[in-house]
Amino acid sequence: MTYKQLKWFILLIPTITVGLWEYVRHEYLLPYISMDVGNWLTPVIVLFVTFTLLTRFFTKLELMQEQLKVERAEKAVLEERERIAHDLHDGMAQSLFLLSIKVKQLEKLQIAEKDQPKLEALHKNIVDIHHYVRTGIENLRQPPHKDLPALDSFHTHIRKFENETDIHVTKSITMDEKHLTAEEKFELAACVGEALVNIRKHAQATKVIIHMEGTERERYLVVKDNGVGFDQEDAFEEDHYGLKMMAERCKRINWLFNVKRENNWTILKFSPK
Repeated sequence: MTYKQLKWFILLIPTITVGLWEYVRHEYLLPYISMDVGNWLTPVIVLFVTFTLLTRFFTKLELMQEQLKVERAEKAVLEERERIAHDLHDGMAQSLFLLSIKVKQLEKLQIAEKDQPKLEALHKNIVDIHHYVRTGIENLRQPPHKDLPALDSFHTHIRKFENETDIHVTKSITMDEKHLTAEEKFELAACVGEALVNIRKHAQATKVIIHMEGTERERYLVVKDNGVGFDQEDAFEEDHYGLKMMAERCKRINWLFNVKRENNWTILKFSPK
């Protein structure tokens, strides 16, 4: 039933009730009840009908109004996120892209051999920052996270990685979504996406394993790859933007994020505090 139909029902039901009662009273009941009794019964019948029917309509009307408020608020948030994403794209993202091109052009100039690694590192940092800005723009343009199936997001990230790298991801995902909040599902799926991006860009891996357990007894997420890895002590230095972003996401949902290198595997583990 639409909002407009509900309003018409609320307006017409008392009128129709009084009309029907007066018709029945004058046509059939006048010999049996007096005029005074009939007049007293009229508001009682209207009150009874109002409580039995109209209160349900009022409840539904209030619910529709609340939903409308939520939709308006979400629309306002989406419009603001889109505005911020547009500003980032037209400002920072394009500036970083142009900066990376200019740095790339510097490589054609005669530069001291000792300074060449610094130039390459600068170019790599700019490219990485540009990537994370674009990732942030994409996240801003997505609707705010709701209580949606997290498995869809997990498998979307995995399929994208497999298509881009031709590496099959060995996955074992056991999840009862009622044991994870909407925010946990959103942030963990984003962490999986970020981990796979890091593997694709830096790890030179040939094998990737993802294990997710989200049940009443256990909750954790593990992402492993057999790539080249990195110095564990420098894992959260400034140029490891992906790891820092994952750590920030875990902090938001009060989870722990651990990184270690074991038996030639890089292991990222996410678990509740």
